[in-house]
Amino acid sequence: MDRIRDMSYANVAFPITVNRLFTYAVPQHLDTIILPGMRVLASFHGSAQEGVVVERIDETDLSADKIKNISECLDDTPTYSEELLALTKWMSDYYLTSWGNALYCAVPAAVRNQKQIYVRLQPEYTPPIGKVQKKIVAVLESEEELTLNQLARRLGVTYANLRPKITTLKQKGVVEEIVSHKPKATSQFTNVAELALPHADIRDEINELMTGSDGYEQSTNKPKSRVPHAAALKHAEILQILLDEGIALTITELTKQVKASPSMIRTLERRGFIKISRAAAVRNPLSQQPVAPTQPYTLNPFQSDAFREILKALRSEDESKQGFLLHGVTGSGKTEVYMQAIAHILENGKSVIVLVPEISLTPQTASRFIGRFGERVALLHSRLSDGERFDQWHRIQKGEADIVIGPRSAIFAPVKQLGLLIIDEEHSDSYKSDTAPRYHAREVAQKRSELSNCPLVLGSATPSLESFFHAKNGTYKLLKLPNRVMDRKMPDVHIVDMRNELKKGNRTIFSEYLRNAITERLERQEQTILFLNRRGHSKYVFCRTCGYVERCLNCSISLTFHFETKQLVCHHCGHRRDTHPSCPDCNGTAIDYFGRRGFGTETVEQEVIKSYPMAKVQRFDADTTTRKNAHQHILEAFERQEIDILIGTQMVSKGLDFPNVSLVGVVVADTALNLPDFRASEQTFSLLTQVAGRSGRAETAGEVIIQTYLPDHYCITAVKQHDYIGFYKKEVEERNVLQYPPYSHVATLLLRGEDEKDVIDASHAVSDYLETLQTDRFPEVKILGPAPAPLSKIDGKYR
Repeated sequence: MDRIRDMSYANVAFPITVNRLFTYAVPQHLDTIILPGMRVLASFHGSAQEGVVVERIDETDLSADKIKNISECLDDTPTYSEELLALTKWMSDYYLTSWGNALYCAVPAAVRNQKQIYVRLQPEYTPPIGKVQKKIVAVLESEEELTLNQLARRLGVTYANLRPKITTLKQKGVVEEIVSHKPKATSQFTNVAELALPHADIRDEINELMTGSDGYEQSTNKPKSRVPHAAALKHAEILQILLDEGIALTITELTKQVKASPSMIRTLERRGFIKISRAAAVRNPLSQQPVAPTQPYTLNPFQSDAFREILKALRSEDESKQGFLLHGVTGSGKTEVYMQAIAHILENGKSVIVLVPEISLTPQTASRFIGRFGERVALLHSRLSDGERFDQWHRIQKGEADIVIGPRSAIFAPVKQLGLLIIDEEHSDSYKSDTAPRYHAREVAQKRSELSNCPLVLGSATPSLESFFHAKNGTYKLLKLPNRVMDRKMPDVHIVDMRNELKKGNRTIFSEYLRNAITERLERQEQTILFLNRRGHSKYVFCRTCGYVERCLNCSISLTFHFETKQLVCHHCGHRRDTHPSCPDCNGTAIDYFGRRGFGTETVEQEVIKSYPMAKVQRFDADTTTRKNAHQHILEAFERQEIDILIGTQMVSKGLDFPNVSLVGVVVADTALNLPDFRASEQTFSLLTQVAGRSGRAETAGEVIIQTYLPDHYCITAVKQHDYIGFYKKEVEERNVLQYPPYSHVATLLLRGEDEKDVIDASHAVSDYLETLQTDRFPEVKILGPAPAPLSKIDGKYR
């Protein structure tokens, strides 16, 4: 077939599961507009769908009758840079996902376009007769256009009731429907005021107002008008603020500073001293958060060595820059090394992305960076409002912010001239996305650093075994911070064998040693963190008469009792139901809600309140931080020492820095050790070491108390001795015997369905097919299974 050359074409990726591109013709009126990385509308499976142009081509093998036109370009400038197109293409190949799905996840929901159907009146129409139809027309006459949902709300009817009436009016030629693709959020605008005269004239006017003049002198620019003395002083203050700031200020900000009404500013506008205009208002997620300015401090010798190595890479002209693993104990000053490296990057006109593992850490980390770098910092995470995410993303894209801080999704930030990538707490499993498209932010960051030719810095007190293994083998350069800053001591770690507590008759959740330690801290007005990596009140609820356990109807796990809501909750599918006064199986009333065989943070909270009634106690977990900014408010209260005892899950283990915390208590250290996961020991060591590191971070000496039923496990003893290297050697030896990562790669195929037999049969069919492939083409690959997943049923589907 002859190639078609008389038109221009584009290959478009759609967010579908099939990994292929679709070729469309570019109409002449869009030929000079459409660029790779732009979003377009094109007919796909019979309706207009949004896709991304990934490349322009001059010819195609497709026949002319099979090629459709792109109908509309949705962007003025490319949403995806060449670098992000290349990055998402690599993700598509490496993670076996479609390019369209990879592109889709690289843009926040607030920036993505949404399909909306608007209704508006035709320019000419015959007025309808029906009562409801007249109401619809009356509403549309007062509004230019409305979505169907907006119109339904105005009329006080449901969407289902409104839809057929709109269809009728459309058939009669009264209304028309317009399909629009717009972002979920849009720019917000506000009124701003700025000086309208030269500064010399403004200073003259301020002097006249301040000297008590009763009015303005006659001049071409200053019409005569009598002004009361109090108002004159306010006018002078407004002009002085605008003169000092040298930039436009919002009316809201100006009236707040001066404590004046907007009418005073309007008066100055009428007299020609200021002008008022509309400007985009940036919704700042940190506007209400106090930020203390910080200055760089002199690095200690180990920090200086690490900084010099990073600086050497930043200055290198090599096309391929080596990555770094910054292994520093908790409190060793890794963040200061990051910030001094970032300062060098900014001096050279480049940008930085800093990834943090938890959304709860983002505001605290951002505060430190804003204290050093001001408004050059932007946040990107899912707890922001749609408007905040929209504004932050566009600030980054326009180059107005050159430091981006956020969790794993921030790796796709549209920064200009990326010069450095930092992943703090790089060991965290929260960098791995377990929803499609599945990716690991550390691997994506490695690829993005290659595409941008910039260094990647991984930082952790407990590096993942894979990262440390690669550092030992030279893939990364290992940088060490073995001591805390200012030579502060690592906290003393005390192991409590809970088996001995049981022998002594102590059946409570706190050992005598931990109780006494908490009492001492309260008496000394020092703070305590209690850690338990399990939400809720009790792990499961059971009948002591027949042994019946309350289970989720959709999943193969027990329900967790939540004391505050008095509900049973599944932490996997979210199913909730009220508690039963009696056993559903035997009708007995001996129901155990108090977690003797398992308990959560709510149980710990209740026990603390009962034992220390005068203490100020706060729980910090997924249940207490559902509201916007709840993380931030709790941490700020803890920093102000309004909380004596903070009880939390793994959210308290990462990156938090509070100088008055002198005690960390690990209520149960064994919750993850016996999970069916080859990383169980690594994750437990990391979690315990990280939470232990929250103690004694200032002059106050720190102590960590770990309650465990496995005091001799090498993971627990390594935590006690602050011995990462010892733990690494033991763990990597066991991994080598079993050929687990880092000595191999493990890929999991998960099949799920509503019929258990179908899922089992399909898994065996897949296994048989893979074994055939292995024998013929991949003899070095080992195939394990099939076997039921650790949670063999979730949300009504077998796995």
